Amino acid sequence: MTSVLRSRTTTAVGFAVAGLGFVSLLYSEVPPFSNYRGIFSPLLAIPWAGPYGLLGLAVLLAGLGTATLSCLLDADRRSGEWLHRFDYFLVLVAWLATWSLVAGFFEKGRANPFWHLVCLAVLAGTGCYLWATTFVRLGSHTLASTILWPRVFRTLRLNQFSGIFILVVTVIAGVLLLSGVRSVVGEAMSYSSWQDIALSSWLWGWFAQVGLPALTLAVVSILSLNILSITAAKERAIEEKLREERFRAELITNVTHDLRTPLTSIVNYVDLIGKLDLDDPQLAEYTDVLGRKAARLTVLIGDLLDASRASAGNLPVRLAPLELTEILAQIAGDFDAALTARHLTWVGPGTVHAHVLADGEHLWRILENLLGNVTKYAKPGTCVHADLERTPGVVALRLSNLTPEPLDLPADQLTAQFVRGDAARHSEGSGLGLFIADRLARLMNATLTVAADADRFAVTVTLPAARPAVVPAGLPATGGVGLPSGFAPAPEPMVPPAEQVPIEWPLRPVPTGRSVMPE
Repeated sequence: MTSVLRSRTTTAVGFAVAGLGFVSLLYSEVPPFSNYRGIFSPLLAIPWAGPYGLLGLAVLLAGLGTATLSCLLDADRRSGEWLHRFDYFLVLVAWLATWSLVAGFFEKGRANPFWHLVCLAVLAGTGCYLWATTFVRLGSHTLASTILWPRVFRTLRLNQFSGIFILVVTVIAGVLLLSGVRSVVGEAMSYSSWQDIALSSWLWGWFAQVGLPALTLAVVSILSLNILSITAAKERAIEEKLREERFRAELITNVTHDLRTPLTSIVNYVDLIGKLDLDDPQLAEYTDVLGRKAARLTVLIGDLLDASRASAGNLPVRLAPLELTEILAQIAGDFDAALTARHLTWVGPGTVHAHVLADGEHLWRILENLLGNVTKYAKPGTCVHADLERTPGVVALRLSNLTPEPLDLPADQLTAQFVRGDAARHSEGSGLGLFIADRLARLMNATLTVAADADRFAVTVTLPAARPAVVPAGLPATGGVGLPSGFAPAPEPMVPPAEQVPIEWPLRPVPTGRSVMPE
């Protein structure tokens, strides 16, 4: 029994019975159709008198009940069909426009039985489709998902101009559409047998009052659907990119871990061979080269692992107030020998004090990478400038130097992975220095920007500023555990309190066990 009720044949029979009841009720009780029932009574030999109005109503309800039950029982299967995937709002707009248009054509051909049948077929077909698709969507719980406006306003928020504009246009056009349908149908029904409808002028009125609002709603809906499709495509592209980045980060992490085990053995055996008394100078030279290359490979694997972790955001961040000037001076002191070897003159920011909120290890690594770039690629015999600029809420550190030749790439591409400023260089740099520095800066809610003008190269690191505090009388002249005097943390920490740990002062280099000189 259930399978019979769920069949499309049952639905069609139900709507056919409902259509007969609808015609009987329409032509017996509802003006102006009741004025033309004599057209059908000779053809069908049906007495369209008053009592048949109640019979028609009963037949109409019975047919609609059967068709509705059939649609509800088979809703899950039918909901996937294209007929029930159209946007429901557009279906309503098309139904209102069609029914109001049929009213004028009905009055134009009211004396022709064939014209009555055509109009009735259009009304019955569109009405049955609207009824069926409504209950199919209700039964399968897809009505909300097939109306575009909730999705549109989730994408275009009402606190944005675009969302407000679409809402206002839709509401105004919808009100005009409903008012126009009522007006044109009322005007069509006002004509009588001795006052024929002027179809051309009525059609112009229908277009102005119904067609234009319906067209406006259709255009706005289609544009909104396009916005939704573009947004969905963009989100899919972003998700795919993130998935690829996670896969790449996991691959690099796994490969570097697998490489470290044999590399450790190589380094240990090279160290053991180096401790032997080798009489053959050529073998000693080979051992020395092998040791240097193993050390270089160790640095490269460490850079790959750090780049992978920084890109994936898997490094812990412990923000604390730091004095940027002193950290910069310490790192410049560590690179003093390398700067001297390249005949570079360090021009620091002087005694300007700048307090920032940052992770000490990550900030040290950023500055270490930037100074490593300078010692490798700055033009010998020139000056390296370090400038500090303090603005409300941020502190900007700018390192600039001259290069032997202009860069081959745009400056903003140098923060990508494995990118060098000159493809012809054969230095030992891995092309990961600026990439790691950029990702570490992002982890601390800081920014790193690169600029190049001819042979002048500059990198700017912008960090959140910390606020100095006034020490109350009678308290020790210190701003906290390990902090300089007259200093307090920023009022709004950028990480949970459990992750904020004090950094010992003065800050010393992070013991990595290797000399990191990335490019």
